Amino acid sequence: MAGTDSAADKGDGKKVSLVGDTQVGGTNQPEPDVFGRFVQQMNTPPPDCSSIYSKPQNARTVSALEFDSCYHGQTMPSNGRSRELATPVMQPGKDGVPKPVMERITTEGVTMDSRRLDVFMHALPSVRPVSFQDGKSKIGGTAAIISEDGLMVTNKHVVEDTKGKVVDRVNLTIINASGVEEPRTAKVVKVEGKQDLALLQIEPKPGTTAEKFPALPLSKVTSWREREPLVEMGNANGEGKISMAKARYADMVTQSDIPFDKQPPDVRQGRTMYKLESTVPHGYSGGVVLSVPGSERRDGKIHRTGTSAIRAITDYSDTNKTAYVIPAARVQELVDQYRKEQRPK
Repeated sequence: MAGTDSAADKGDGKKVSLVGDTQVGGTNQPEPDVFGRFVQQMNTPPPDCSSIYSKPQNARTVSALEFDSCYHGQTMPSNGRSRELATPVMQPGKDGVPKPVMERITTEGVTMDSRRLDVFMHALPSVRPVSFQDGKSKIGGTAAIISEDGLMVTNKHVVEDTKGKVVDRVNLTIINASGVEEPRTAKVVKVEGKQDLALLQIEPKPGTTAEKFPALPLSKVTSWREREPLVEMGNANGEGKISMAKARYADMVTQSDIPFDKQPPDVRQGRTMYKLESTVPHGYSGGVVLSVPGSERRDGKIHRTGTSAIRAITDYSDTNKTAYVIPAARVQELVDQYRKEQRPK
């Protein structure tokens, strides 16, 4: 129903969760592995939740595994209330420039905000700030890891200098297996000007082979629900840290519908894009738009229903109200083309 955050609609007497990238019906089905592939540190001992609770924490300092073990669906024994995490959420700026503000969000896993937080926590290792030096200026944007071998997607304009030339490499930080940020570089391996997309490849550390990175899947869903709730993630104003915006689907548009004077000269004017209700600034370019899984309370626990995946890549915004994004299908086409080109002839 438009304008609601309900996780489920009822039809024919059977509960059906119209959420995320799948429809999950009934309560006897096993819970899908919604986020398992994103969780870091899976080979480490279980987190010491008491130690984690004893220190000031926020959504950037807690790992996905710690979140799952110590926060998601957890209550405080002293008062039975759900735990909360301060989360960097985009808010309109008084000067017209949106900025991330730390907002305390419950981790109960049922409300829409808590489900968005769930997505943010698990996608954070895969959505990374990127930058390069252009003379005395630092240019920053966002890229997302979409393959375990370190292939990333961003916008073409994110890897262009002020003269419109595509750079060879960008700098980024990854979150390694120990949960620590580590500086790396990524090589620009393919660009597609008509869609304003670029693929990057994280370069291996000296002496290492076959690294595996936490990757986000590209959604195969091509339809959108009216005002569908979404999570948009990016590097706000190029500050070098990832935040989230509470987005909603608004409409389908073409490039020629976008009300901006300055647009990349080689972008195809007839390309299909999606318009979102979202407060995002510069720096979110190349960031991701993710579907939000549903949840239900069962057997005294919170169970996720549905899955999360990249629905689109952020391209433009008019800051305080609207974002224009590229469908994930366009990214998949570019990846398929790149993989085909890399095959031995």
